[in-house]
Amino acid sequence: MIQPQDVFNREYDATTAALDVWAATLADVASIEREKTPTYWRLSMRPSEPNACAVELMLSRNQTYDLELANVALTNEPVLDFSLFRQLLDAIVGGSVISRSWSAQATGTELMREAVVPLADGHDWLIRRILHAGTAPTELSALASDHVFLPYRRA
Repeated sequence: MIQPQDVFNREYDATTAALDVWAATLADVASIEREKTPTYWRLSMRPSEPNACAVELMLSRNQTYDLELANVALTNEPVLDFSLFRQLLDAIVGGSVISRSWSAQATGTELMREAVVPLADGHDWLIRRILHAGTAPTELSALASDHVFLPYRRA
């Protein structure tokens, strides 16, 4: 649902400011890039831990966002709830990302990729990219392979 632009802008400014402060606390465990322009704010995090999940988030003043993680991307998705972004980033930094690849059992052809992010509230957030139209991974002929990422900070 599109918000009045002035309401959106207030939440956008508060959220991006809070995420800037939060991201700065990860400088010891990740390469952090932040960019702010009049039309968008972008955060890119490349963890020092090689088996942790890199992420890039871009929030736009046109009330959309782009997100890339675990070899899957969303573009121009509507911003429905600003609190989602901190939840997602906390889960990613905590190592709660599953990269799932679905392949045809007979040929090994990759059919679909998913990134599943279990959130602290018990819900899973999901990005799905279908690589071959007309294929459904729920068919008995598809196999799933999961890769689980590590936390950015390890004890």
